[in-house]
Amino acid sequence: MKVDFENISNKSRIWIYQSNDEFNKSDIKIINEKSDEFIENWKAHNKDLKSAYTILHNRFIVIAIDEDFNPIGGCSIDYSLRLIKDISNTINKNLLDRMTIIYRDNTLINSISLNEFKSQIKNGLFSNDILIFDTTINSKQDLLDKFEVKLSNSWLSKFMR
Repeated sequence: MKVDFENISNKSRIWIYQSNDEFNKSDIKIINEKSDEFIENWKAHNKDLKSAYTILHNRFIVIAIDEDFNPIGGCSIDYSLRLIKDISNTINKNLLDRMTIIYRDNTLINSISLNEFKSQIKNGLFSNDILIFDTTINSKQDLLDKFEVKLSNSWLSKFMR
């Protein structure tokens, strides 16, 4: 059961998938078509799931489930992963790369490999105040409050020592 992302509960569980490159108009059209169809028909144990998705900053796909409506199971999560793999293959962008850091540099959003990021931190090229997109968060409320965080407040701060 698809709902608008804005209307899904802030307690909803989320998964964030990122792209190293911005989505273009064609990518967004494909993401919307495939995601709309999937979300509308997504079920767990033959029960509708109250779910939504959104695209943020032309870089992130966020899928949300209101588990107070119906809980999600492992198989249903696997189905959502198939959706993301299908979208990745269709638009030719890796949406499952967790070894890339996406950060905001003034108004620009950039990506960098984790190893390069660590190297640049050691060389003092990133300040504690640079904004990082934290894709490890797992609720819509955290998305609203903690998606963009200063490097010093992120899980990446451990590389600053």
